Amino acid sequence: MRMQNVPVGDVQIAYATSGEGPPLVLLHGGWCDSRAWRWQLDGLGGDFAVTAWEAPGCGQSSDPPTEWRMPEYADCLAAWLEAAGIERPHVLGLSWGSSLALELYRRHPQVSASLVLVGAYAGWAGSLPAEVVAERLQRALGELERPPEEWVAGYLPGSLQRRRPPISPTRS
Repeated sequence: MRMQNVPVGDVQIAYATSGEGPPLVLLHGGWCDSRAWRWQLDGLGGDFAVTAWEAPGCGQSSDPPTEWRMPEYADCLAAWLEAAGIERPHVLGLSWGSSLALELYRRHPQVSASLVLVGAYAGWAGSLPAEVVAERLQRALGELERPPEEWVAGYLPGSLQRRRPPISPTRS
């Protein structure tokens, strides 16, 4: 596996590559980067030219402009694929990466050969009532204006446990 980097406009996009064969692009979930795909980069490299991008704002990629939303990420992804010389890849998205893969297809249907969506969902706007979407968006935008140490801890209780519950023995 080797890391590379390509400019797309004012944004630098980092990505990891491995293997040879038909192109397969891996799109990570939120709060991740190409390291989320380390086993797939190794394991699939014998069958595919595997590329794991690091979305703007993640890993070694530079931060995106603050006004970016999913359409801008999808346009950046399409431009990055062209700049990196990756033609008609199979695109595999995990969680947030699945939403990005769908937006890529919506805005640039000619770019991907196929989509594989893992843990996909329609996003807040496709899954929740409009008033809940508006409230969540305002909360998230407000948090981005504050230092992470003021709000990150609020996300962790729902994502991680301090300790696992005791395991009770089972009998057959």
